[in-house]
Amino acid sequence: MQKVAIIGGGASGIFCAMLLSLHNIPITLFEKNKILGKKLLATGNGRCNIHNTHTNSTHFQSTSFLQKDLQNILQNYPFNAFAKTCQTLGLHLHTQENGKAYPLSNSAKSVLEIFTHTLNANPNLQIHLNTEITAITKSDSNFLLHSHNHTTSFKTLILACGSQAAPKLGGSNKGEILAKQLNLKHHQAYPALVPIRLDSTFDCLSGVKIKAQLTLKENTQILAQTLDDVLFTNYGISGFGALDISSFIQMRKNLTLLLNFLPNLTPKTLENALQNTLKNHSKIPLETLLGGFLHPKIAQMFAGHFNFNPNNTKQRKQFIFTLQNFPCKNPHFKDFESAEVCGGGISGMEINPNTMESKKHKRLYIIGEMLDIVGNRGGYNLAFAWASAYICAKAVLGKLNNFISC
Repeated sequence: MQKVAIIGGGASGIFCAMLLSLHNIPITLFEKNKILGKKLLATGNGRCNIHNTHTNSTHFQSTSFLQKDLQNILQNYPFNAFAKTCQTLGLHLHTQENGKAYPLSNSAKSVLEIFTHTLNANPNLQIHLNTEITAITKSDSNFLLHSHNHTTSFKTLILACGSQAAPKLGGSNKGEILAKQLNLKHHQAYPALVPIRLDSTFDCLSGVKIKAQLTLKENTQILAQTLDDVLFTNYGISGFGALDISSFIQMRKNLTLLLNFLPNLTPKTLENALQNTLKNHSKIPLETLLGGFLHPKIAQMFAGHFNFNPNNTKQRKQFIFTLQNFPCKNPHFKDFESAEVCGGGISGMEINPNTMESKKHKRLYIIGEMLDIVGNRGGYNLAFAWASAYICAKAVLGKLNNFISC
């Protein structure tokens, strides 16, 4: 009977296996794809935004994890500890002023190669690719893993199945299915870091990208606000600003998204500028007037849809308000295919945050994106993957009486 099984060869599964491999722990790693780390290779457009030096619980959302428990997980394996582990392995990092950390090679492939090299140095490691675990049952204190070909028994099981985000990169709901077989409470999954669909689309602006402010409101309460690139599409909006705010949509209703086309100008400054232009060019066409402030296609849209007299003070003020508080009703996320990660997952109430061990099943551990945790864009989701994997590996090593600090 093998000692430790890990289901899932994504970021958290690979890293946990690697930490255990440093102590030659017998491990069997199951991955349903042809290769390990398929989604990891695509991270950061192939550059791999591997961590963030500003990582703390404020950069994450969860409906079931207590803030202090999440902070404890992250503090147990902060950026400096992760960077030290990487340096020991020969993987060197560099950081940007905004806290984003990347491999010095700027290549996700080099990250995966170094991690897999460490895995392959473990003589007690078995990797089964193209192997999907279809069911988990229990026999006494052991876990029976069922695949299409055979059943294998393990004393310790680590679930690192990821989520259904980006199915083209191997994402699926298999982890949710396995969790339900083990009677683990699961919060409904939803796409996160994903483009936003809108009931009223911007077909005439499709392809236009601007720096804009987005404000997400539930009734009158502000949930989130971003100031970044917004790309208009035939279904709604994309771009970094849209991705960042999408995680706050979750499963909420009665949402309104306010779009500020000119976030760097106060209403008073904008009104004065319009008045000065009108004073010097009284007969200037409305579209041309607006073109002095807005992208030509946006100016054309407003001139065509908002018939107002800029010389009328009340109408001018109302137009400026609309320009900086443009309402986009019923924002909802695009599909899982377009999502970078998922929200929802196994409830934080199901695990011990000090060990990542299940409260229902001894020697069952859950790590990474399977859990009801979603981080902001910028390396935070990988930061949680590494931290949860480290805490899990430490706990498993402790139970095997082989713990040496990773």
